[in-house]
Amino acid sequence: MLKFYKSFFFIYVVLIAFLALIPSNQSEPFFPYSDKVLHFISFFVLILLFDKSSNEPINFLNLTFLFCYGLLLEMAQSLTSTRSAEILDLLADTLGLLVYFIFAPMFTIRDKNL
Repeated sequence: MLKFYKSFFFIYVVLIAFLALIPSNQSEPFFPYSDKVLHFISFFVLILLFDKSSNEPINFLNLTFLFCYGLLLEMAQSLTSTRSAEILDLLADTLGLLVYFIFAPMFTIRDKNL
């Protein structure tokens, strides 16, 4: 099952990068800050997949790595003509990571014999 999650994690990383860098259609949002909600959910799922792809619990180094991925995406968006970097997007990414990091251990039972 770990192989499945590892594969899905890497596919998801590429998918997030693709969606973050393709030209934006600039349509009206579903509701105010809906893009921030999508950032939160995307990075919550990202850390979830990262967690499920390993037998080890998420640690601060993993969290920092995923934060840097979000930062790199925002920096890459600033280099495009159709996207822009926003600190609130990075904040939403970070909150998605932190919510999982803080609350997931309460719901996760790990088999130490694996």
